[in-house]
Amino acid sequence: MRMIIFGTFILDFQTISFELDSKLAIQVLSEYRKLCGFAKDCDTFALDDPVISAGWSFAKLFLSGEFVEKIYAIKADEIDSSAGKKLEDKFVSWLDAKLRDNNCKAHVKIAREMK
Repeated sequence: MRMIIFGTFILDFQTISFELDSKLAIQVLSEYRKLCGFAKDCDTFALDDPVISAGWSFAKLFLSGEFVEKIYAIKADEIDSSAGKKLEDKFVSWLDAKLRDNNCKAHVKIAREMK
């Protein structure tokens, strides 16, 4: 198995229902945190407070590179078969699908700060 090294992921988290969608996203990420063997959410991910505009909430979701690496190590088959050309795109596509599977309707995409 190849070793993949990632830096911090900075994602745009956009929703019209921040309170519900942020709770759902945190639940999903917390489950993966436990599965990957990390002790605390704050070691693996963070969701900023949103900026609200025209009924939409815009926030930044930060994922530690080590967290992404461990998720990739256990979910590589699913991630590799997700949409996107680069591995980072595939991971975000996979995460977006996982959030939707858990009724989180937020959109996540790679933030321009990460490109």
